Amino acid sequence: MGEVEWGAAHAADEPAAPPTGLTVEDCLGAGFRPYGNCLRRSHAGVTVRVYFSYDARHHAVLLEARRDRHGTFVWIDGRRASAPVGLDGGVRSASLAHWLEHRFTMRVLGDGEDPALALSMWGWMTEVGRIAARDRRGWAQVYPAPPAGVTPADYRELGYEFEDERCAFNYLDETGKSTIRVFFSADLRHQAMLIGGPDWIGTLLWVDGESVPVPCDQDFGPLCEQFAEWLDDRFVCTEIGGLWDHPLYDPAKINLLGEIRGLLIWDALRRVRHIVLPRPTEAWRSPILRVSGDSWRIYPDGQAYQQDQPDRVLPIPR
Repeated sequence: MGEVEWGAAHAADEPAAPPTGLTVEDCLGAGFRPYGNCLRRSHAGVTVRVYFSYDARHHAVLLEARRDRHGTFVWIDGRRASAPVGLDGGVRSASLAHWLEHRFTMRVLGDGEDPALALSMWGWMTEVGRIAARDRRGWAQVYPAPPAGVTPADYRELGYEFEDERCAFNYLDETGKSTIRVFFSADLRHQAMLIGGPDWIGTLLWVDGESVPVPCDQDFGPLCEQFAEWLDDRFVCTEIGGLWDHPLYDPAKINLLGEIRGLLIWDALRRVRHIVLPRPTEAWRSPILRVSGDSWRIYPDGQAYQQDQPDRVLPIPR
């Protein structure tokens, strides 16, 4: 193991992946020595740390080349994982080492947990936060696709706050100005992610790892609300604003997205977007979408829903 890493760890090069199935005895035999909760070896400005989970079923390898802030690489069980970055693009080495030292090594990982996937999700989050913050029109930038298959257990491992079992929240960067919300379908097999950047009035949307186009204003950003709801395991919906030209819009009511709302509905099966807007005579201030047989029933607000008085009944696309 040791000889491969030292020769390949130039700042601009991708080091060779470490072996899978490492043991403490393997590392000690390669010249690693105990250092806190890891085994460490340094040579020619490169430091390699190996961490083992509490039950020794998983291992993480952290390689750092001191001469380059980008020369930090991490593998878990031999799989390359993304490392978290700061707003300047540099790897957050101290945060990563702290997670490995105090989370990865200190607990038994459950059968549903994938530490490599969780770490890659953390890396994606911080990269998205960096992109969102680097430009005033951050919503117009190109974003990488999020890792697929992240579970609620993985999100909990990353410190997400769960409002209930199907809704999780976190910040994208250390400033707390950019946010991410994740909404799971009832069977937990699908997820919608809503990303809000600094000074945006709305959010960008991903569903099951796919970017969903949302209406945007060229000056104020995305016009999608920060909450979503799964109707079933196929359709997810969220409110959209920016309807400032609607005849019933009241500018005296302060709301960045405007008080009149439409609905964006995403078909996760056919990967098709539907946008439904209120007619000039319809004041949708907090629209509610419900499924009834083969139809969608759209209520303008909670009171209309309680009285079962929909403004619109539409056939569900098949």
